[in-house]
Amino acid sequence: MTVSLKNETGLLAKHSLIYGLGNLMNRIIALLLLPIYTRFLTPTDYGVKELVGLTTDVIGILLATAISSAIHRFYFEYESQKDRHEVISSAIITIGCFGLVAVLLLSMTTKTLAFYILDSANLYHYFLISFASLWFSSLNEVGNNYFRATQQSLKYILLSFSKLILALSLNIYFICYLKYGVLGILYSTLLSSMVMSCVILFPIVKTTGLKFSKEKIKQMLKFGLPMIPSQLGAFVVHLSDRFFIKAYCSIADAGLYSLGYRFGTLPSTFISGPFNQTWLPRRFQLYKEEGAEKVFGKIFTYFLALMAFASLAVAALTKEVLMVMAAESFWGAYTIVPIIVLASTVFSFHYHLNMGILITKKTKYLAYINFSNGLFVLVLNFLLIPKYGVYGAAYATLIAFVYKIGLTYYFSRKYYKIYFEAYRIFKIILSACLIYLATYYIYFDHIIVSFAVKMVLICIYPALLFILGFFTEEEKLAILRVLLKMNAKIFKSKLPFLK
Repeated sequence: MTVSLKNETGLLAKHSLIYGLGNLMNRIIALLLLPIYTRFLTPTDYGVKELVGLTTDVIGILLATAISSAIHRFYFEYESQKDRHEVISSAIITIGCFGLVAVLLLSMTTKTLAFYILDSANLYHYFLISFASLWFSSLNEVGNNYFRATQQSLKYILLSFSKLILALSLNIYFICYLKYGVLGILYSTLLSSMVMSCVILFPIVKTTGLKFSKEKIKQMLKFGLPMIPSQLGAFVVHLSDRFFIKAYCSIADAGLYSLGYRFGTLPSTFISGPFNQTWLPRRFQLYKEEGAEKVFGKIFTYFLALMAFASLAVAALTKEVLMVMAAESFWGAYTIVPIIVLASTVFSFHYHLNMGILITKKTKYLAYINFSNGLFVLVLNFLLIPKYGVYGAAYATLIAFVYKIGLTYYFSRKYYKIYFEAYRIFKIILSACLIYLATYYIYFDHIIVSFAVKMVLICIYPALLFILGFFTEEEKLAILRVLLKMNAKIFKSKLPFLK
């Protein structure tokens, strides 16, 4: 059966839109928390929060990566619902039991971690709370993978949004009312994760049962264990710079860098994240079909066009947003955002270029790539951060991501070749660069005016693509049909007698 580009783009658009709306709501809530964090926390407090979270992320990689990374691959390995249910239930049992033992053992190390990472052993309880949250979150992620695999995007988003509303309420209570500071953030994370475990896991277990398959877990571990050094390498590349900044600069600098990094990864959050939640499991169903290689290439083109649009907006507007939303002590975070935006966009290509590695189960290559990339970025951090501070960290990240996607493309194309549209990709990059340069040299003393002018320039991006001949005739007709349908609906809504 031939893969239909129209059907696949429609499916991706539908589910990605739902995931995207969910992420948009999540980010709106995060923006509501930003004034709270920046007014009730100092940059040093923000740095402490980030360092505790990053340390917990490392533990999470060791705890759950092997199983979680294999769920999508092995869920679609089987045709019968019974086998698919066993994949999910076996994952829940394995992570639940192994994770509980691991967290109990880790609790004995919290004073040592607090002394070396936070410069105070008295803050050991921060790690105790964070590790407890990690156990619940790891179980919840199995449930989230199940929703994505079964294309229950609406349920996934509703549950995620419910968790965020709960976390927001708890954050306001603990930080603003009780004045708990960083501890309040940790308490809210723990309580919201506990509640969501009950809401997510009980219905899934009721559907799948609690059947454990030793053979399935063995296969999943064989597939997923190479992902652990791979993910550790990825962690080093993404997040180790905070520890270097803390060592060579200060915890406050680590906090400012972390805030800028969060803004810089917004395009991935709004475009790459929702897209991948639909696309990553879907592509395993399609790769054997006739014409899939060309469809994958076109989908990458559409993906890049949207990523470039979102990246332009974030890179150009973060300064104005921070000046409105955050306390003045946090404004300096905007300076690294354009570098991180470019780096995160480059990194997002990895999810398109790794297809050959995953479908042939050659996950050892991901381990090689990420492990070597981790070593590479450690060297870059060591060389650049002492001399250039947060800018050295940002450029080290960008260089490491370019290295990573280069290796991924090299190894993956040996097993599965995707036909990328190089000429159209060049037009996207050219358009984005021209628009960004225009926004870079524009600033007005009045924040609203500066924001508005930059927004106008960013919105010229689609028109510039059109002028450069990016769109095919078929795409122009499709866009025209969509616009006509939208206009018809708007027109009829204003003139009810035409309905």
